[in-house]
Amino acid sequence: MNIKEIAKCVLFRGVEETQLQEVLLAVDAEEVPFHKGEVLAKQDELCNRLIILVKGSITAEMTSPAGKVVKVEDIEAPSPLAILYLFGENNRFPVQVTTREEGVALVISKSSVLKMLRMNEALLKNYLDLCAYFASALSRKLYLISFRTIRQKIASYLLSLVQGEETIVRTEYSQAALAQYFGVSRPSLARELRRMQDEGLIEVHKKEIRILAKNKLFHLVHFS
Repeated sequence: MNIKEIAKCVLFRGVEETQLQEVLLAVDAEEVPFHKGEVLAKQDELCNRLIILVKGSITAEMTSPAGKVVKVEDIEAPSPLAILYLFGENNRFPVQVTTREEGVALVISKSSVLKMLRMNEALLKNYLDLCAYFASALSRKLYLISFRTIRQKIASYLLSLVQGEETIVRTEYSQAALAQYFGVSRPSLARELRRMQDEGLIEVHKKEIRILAKNKLFHLVHFS
């Protein structure tokens, strides 16, 4: 078991490698290699294990009742998957997880996760912190989805990135990834960004955006 790589996951932050090795040896945990295109978890499958991406990357996709497949996000190692859905009455994977390349996953049974968290307080705190983070991120995503127009989505997103009196924000997403995050097409997003730039609301320089009319963006979000 590659403890050095596993220890890079945020779930194990602050845990000594020797402690981590002791914990993993005491529970039902297994390193599983995978190839490109493998399905690590199916949508609506019972979430009875914690999957930690140790090496490689995956794509999370959701299929609607009408059969439309929507890409939710790409996730790079090291990262835990579907950590919010491991416990609860209807604990099922919300998306299908498919590998994008060769890699390795650490798979820990649900009962072993409980045992692991009881064994190490730092692990317990990290797990709870991650649950809070992902719950907050999910709330922000739902908030964005609630807006009717792409312009409102853009305004809300930019305002969430502003720190104090700063007017320049840097997004972690490419335009294609941002379109996926908003649930809109890339051309539609690009057109709206151009319109907002032409109207003097923002200036776009790749992943860096200068906010020129913060009050107008605020009005779009709260009064439109």
